[in-house]
Amino acid sequence: MRIIISLIFLLVTLTSFSQRISFEDPDLVFSFEKPKKWEVFDDGYVVKVSPSEKDTASTYFTITYFEDAESFGFFPRTEPAINPHDIASPKINIDGEVASLVEKKQDNSFLNTYTFQKYGQRFEIKTLAASPKTKRIFRKIIRSLRITK
Repeated sequence: MRIIISLIFLLVTLTSFSQRISFEDPDLVFSFEKPKKWEVFDDGYVVKVSPSEKDTASTYFTITYFEDAESFGFFPRTEPAINPHDIASPKINIDGEVASLVEKKQDNSFLNTYTFQKYGQRFEIKTLAASPKTKRIFRKIIRSLRITK
């Protein structure tokens, strides 16, 4: 009976996150699982995932990377600024790499900034979510992230 329940749970989980999205760059390929019916916006620099185009200002997951782990163009590498109202979390793992996480309260939402390095490049993931359900969805996307050369 436990096996049947586990299989049903697995199928429900897979059907709700069944679409793997891939992006190719001359040096890297990165991919992640996208929730069904959510939309992907890619301007060539930043990939943004949101429930719909109208929601991109209030609910989103973005990922971008910089070819130099220390700087980008004329801009030095920066970590998210931490103030007493921010929640600094312990280091977490994203695709086998240690990432820092800073969560900031922004109006009625939480803005999370994850920073990590892989293959000599710096990645930044930002999520903006108002509800615990959306935060869980973003955590699933982040756990599904794969980066290959």
